[in-house]
Amino acid sequence: MKRTVLLLLSLVSIMASNASNYLLEFGTNHFDGWIYTQSIIEISNSNISQDNINLYWDYALISPEVTAPSAKIITVNVTGRTKSYEEPEYSNALGKVSVQLINENDSLLNEVRYTFKKKEQDRNFQVDFDVTDASSAPFKLRLSCPDANIESRFSVRKVQVSVKEYNLSGVAGDVNNDGVVTSADITALYDYLLNNDTSKIINGDVNTDGDITSADVTDVYNILLGVM
Repeated sequence: MKRTVLLLLSLVSIMASNASNYLLEFGTNHFDGWIYTQSIIEISNSNISQDNINLYWDYALISPEVTAPSAKIITVNVTGRTKSYEEPEYSNALGKVSVQLINENDSLLNEVRYTFKKKEQDRNFQVDFDVTDASSAPFKLRLSCPDANIESRFSVRKVQVSVKEYNLSGVAGDVNNDGVVTSADITALYDYLLNNDTSKIINGDVNTDGDITSADVTDVYNILLGVM
């Protein structure tokens, strides 16, 4: 039995190490399915590195459709840069970046506008979206600078969208959020790691290290055995 468990954990670890931690990605080697609107530029490694994915007026970057079953919160991390403009031409307010969740019909579900506080060329920011009502239906991410009046007010270089999980029941190791820790929680983790089945994963990051891996399976085993 012990050997079987160790073999399964090893298999899970190998598969988990090859899996992406992100729900959506944009950047070098991660631009398939992303659309750059109002532009003749076809997204490629070259124009991402050359800052040609510019957001201003009605130019926008739109992600492929995605779902996040059972997710409550998704976190959007954006990396980009601005050109250096002198006042009064340059204004942080004009460079405000709009990050929107839209449905398959392009209707707005939620929006956060991020305003930069300092004139820095390289910029990074993060926004959180409550997707409780949208996670089970296809939705897309849309980035734009609708108030910007100058090209390259903000150029997108990288976007990473991940699921932020919370232990809703408050019980350590309660992966499926039913209020208790049982073998069902281990099964839910195996189904996720081996089959990418997210249907029963609510609190999968048991050790809160930011990833769901075989280490979380081990922690649930230890909780069941009473050693944690």
